[in-house]
Amino acid sequence: MKYWLYTMTAMMTFFLLIGCNAQSAVPEGYYTYEKDKVEQAVQSLNFNPELPSFVPIVADILVTDSFYFKDLNNQAFDITIFTNANDIFTIQLINGELKEAEADFESVALNDSLEGYYQDHSYSKTLKWEKDDITYQIIYRPSESNISKEQLVKVAQSFDAL
Repeated sequence: MKYWLYTMTAMMTFFLLIGCNAQSAVPEGYYTYEKDKVEQAVQSLNFNPELPSFVPIVADILVTDSFYFKDLNNQAFDITIFTNANDIFTIQLINGELKEAEADFESVALNDSLEGYYQDHSYSKTLKWEKDDITYQIIYRPSESNISKEQLVKVAQSFDAL
């Protein structure tokens, strides 16, 4: 009887550890952030955005801000991450469609059915897309390090529902 109890306990612990590890796996070169803090702040929104599983820079400082686009009357939410070297990574979630010219952007496939738009300037890199009537933008403003288009796409692909 004790053998069966020990075996079952060991198996349950093993499966629990595997399940937790699979959920929190962050690819090499990417970092965790205070997702619990962000999830709490997102609960006050009148829309339900997805959030990334990881970010491409170390999140030394994380700031969130909810606001409205006056012209569009749409609620929006910013998650801004700063490194100690003053790199800035912003995730912007907008309830509705953001009307911007996409002619200056390069089309990129985020997955088989979702297209994003990438723009590379000397002072910033932007990747934006729309999904379920929510506009997502991730903007990177470098100080010392550099992030590639592929890294931004990988972050975009990690977005999932709360």
